[in-house]
Amino acid sequence: MKISLNWLNDWIDVSDLAVSELERALTMAGLEVEAVEHLGQSLDIVVGRIERIEEHPKADRLVVCTVDTGLASPLQIVCGAKNMKAGDRVPVALAGSQPPAIDFAIVERKVMSVLSQGMLCSEQELGLAKESEGLLILAEDLTIGQPVFEALGLRDTLLHIGLTPNRADCLSHLGIAREVSAIFKRPLRAARSALPTALWAQGRAGRIEEAATLRVEDRDGCPSYALAVLEEVTVGPSPMWLRQRLTSLGMRSINNLVDVTNFVMMDVGQPLHAFDLDKLSGQTIVVRRARAGEKIIGIDHREYTLSVDDLVIADQERPVAIAGVMGGVGTEVSEQTRRILVECAYFDPKSVRRSARRHTMHTESSHRFERGVDPGAILENLQRAIAWFEQASPGKAAAPAVRQGVIHVEADAARLPHQISLEKDHANRLLGTRIGQEQAAGFLTSLGLTLDEASETAWRVGVPSWRGDLERDVDLVEEIARLYGYDHVPSALPSGQLGYVHSRRPESEERATIISRSDRDLLRWMRSCLLDHGLYEAVNYSFMSEQQLDELLLADNDCRRLAPRISNPLVKGHSLMRTTLVASLLENLRTNRAQRIDEIALFESGRRYFQARESRTIAFLLSGRTAPHWSKSRAWDFFDAKGLIEALATPFETSVASWAPGAVLESYLHPGVQACWTVDGRLVASAGQIHPEIAQREGFDAPVFVAEIDLEVLLGLTRHQPKLKALPRHPASARDFALLYDRDAPYSQLRKAIDTLARQEEAFGQILESVELFDLYQGEQIPAGKRSLALSIIYRAADRTLTEGEVERANSLLIAWLAETVGAQLR
Repeated sequence: MKISLNWLNDWIDVSDLAVSELERALTMAGLEVEAVEHLGQSLDIVVGRIERIEEHPKADRLVVCTVDTGLASPLQIVCGAKNMKAGDRVPVALAGSQPPAIDFAIVERKVMSVLSQGMLCSEQELGLAKESEGLLILAEDLTIGQPVFEALGLRDTLLHIGLTPNRADCLSHLGIAREVSAIFKRPLRAARSALPTALWAQGRAGRIEEAATLRVEDRDGCPSYALAVLEEVTVGPSPMWLRQRLTSLGMRSINNLVDVTNFVMMDVGQPLHAFDLDKLSGQTIVVRRARAGEKIIGIDHREYTLSVDDLVIADQERPVAIAGVMGGVGTEVSEQTRRILVECAYFDPKSVRRSARRHTMHTESSHRFERGVDPGAILENLQRAIAWFEQASPGKAAAPAVRQGVIHVEADAARLPHQISLEKDHANRLLGTRIGQEQAAGFLTSLGLTLDEASETAWRVGVPSWRGDLERDVDLVEEIARLYGYDHVPSALPSGQLGYVHSRRPESEERATIISRSDRDLLRWMRSCLLDHGLYEAVNYSFMSEQQLDELLLADNDCRRLAPRISNPLVKGHSLMRTTLVASLLENLRTNRAQRIDEIALFESGRRYFQARESRTIAFLLSGRTAPHWSKSRAWDFFDAKGLIEALATPFETSVASWAPGAVLESYLHPGVQACWTVDGRLVASAGQIHPEIAQREGFDAPVFVAEIDLEVLLGLTRHQPKLKALPRHPASARDFALLYDRDAPYSQLRKAIDTLARQEEAFGQILESVELFDLYQGEQIPAGKRSLALSIIYRAADRTLTEGEVERANSLLIAWLAETVGAQLR
């Protein structure tokens, strides 16, 4: 957003503020000044007086002017214009200067054998008009030799402000003036803030109902629409002050009527549109949705095919504008226009955004309507516009005749007062500050908010209509922090246990889950763990489509199909909040494979969204081969996925081996290559190979393994307490052996049997250090219904070196125990 300091000074006195001071204050208040631009500061273009004009000796269309520019001697300048005479004051570009609209520097040179020592400038060459005929003739009282931009009041400073999308109220000079007023505690100029007389109250061209009618068929898309009618208008060039204002912001002047609509938009942030009333069929305005197949030619002379979702402004026959985006060429104001209908409206931001994106248009109007204009100032801004139309007329005799009255249709809820309850000490609790209640109240009232005492400890804060971004108490805390100064907020962390409410447990539990600092540290550790294992992190949108659910082969009654719907999706079709992260990772796999990247190892930490709760989740996907290694690269398999789950579970006292195997089969996983685990009846994790039907459909030529872990369940488990343990002083003894075990029996059953023996036999438990399953085999030489499990057992005593006999007795006891309790036989 470009802000002219000359223009800003019309709203609030900033003449005593250094540009650097204003720049820093706005930036520290959250309105980042990205650049400062000085206009007309270094241009060597001065006021000159033509002393005499002579014919060019060799060119009939050229003249030779002698011009006094305040230098020691007059300059001789060759010129092709014909509208000047001796004694006129004109802009003179001296040698070495470069007028704004010319792409070369002026130099002394001969033109048809006659020396020309500069250039006499037109409005077009000075960048003040799109086109012009002849030189710009200046006022006779201007000082000769004075810089032209200074003489015309065109020297200016522009602030380029980078606004966040929520600050639509600052997309105007009035909006920035309000911010400056609050920051520097100075009032807006009363004369500029006051509303002009409503000219339609004493309209001299008859009642408006006789000239135009309005019908709003879509109140949701257009909660507020007002129009006025001006007759006997004169279309022509804008006055210098108006052209200068628009030119300073990089906008070209069109004519006085169009320029006023642009001026009001940049002045108060309200886009307007002027229709040629005589080109409207039936002099009627209808606000409705477009009909299938309707088309419109915009003022950019491109044809647009409309969608039934497009909100349009129409007459009795056809659309004449895409609401909030662009007008149509059919009702465009021209030099022949004598009656105009002026539109001032509030359009639904979502509707404007969709239309602008659908037709790949981004205009100054749509930029503001998408973010939300002030719904409470529609009539006031129309009133201002009518007054500016009168001031932009060529003369008093050419002032437009305003029809008496104004037509305004407004939805019941368009201007409902918005109030927020704010506890008086809430800002200090969140910011760690000691801001007094009176000071905090002063910050809020300086921004146009109103405060009522709701109780001894809370305010009821009234939000003005132009601050649609203020919705919750934390938004008000942010406003207090902005004006207090972020640089004044202490950097010390607040004391006590930090946390935030982030989701809800299942419906059976009516309390919110608090993520403590230790939980956040653990989540960061899990992310680092997966990165350390060679996985890459994926960051996806939290949206999905119905098609993605179908592709996962989910049953019709699967709860994941009951996904919350989005009313204004960013991407067409992705209208659901995701209930599984697997769909997003499969989409990432497709994208990588399309780029011929086949070795994929991705994970994502995010949320799943259900109708009544949210769930933190980690999911990962493995495809292709493991990362290259000095020994040998191999294909990912199911046990890699299971191993990653085990790694993520290491901070907890219960291992994956102790989790109960679940009976639920995931529809998107291979029926024979998947597993799931539960804790206290709650599903904590599932893993497996992608279903063959999905793999065949997608053309996956290598197995794809995915896993999904419910962090809500995992974080609720008891965690290991850090314990110091002395380094072992005595050597360990290892024993490896293979067991024949029932193929359908889970390994967790065997592991629990070992733990039971360690508890029952104290001597055995004291020397058992670790148990590791390092191989699984079924095939030749293995009896039917059996499989081979290879275990590595580590024995170590804390107070002595174990003898061979002690190790053998312990190992024999273990083998006999497993044979007796779970039927595992030594191979």
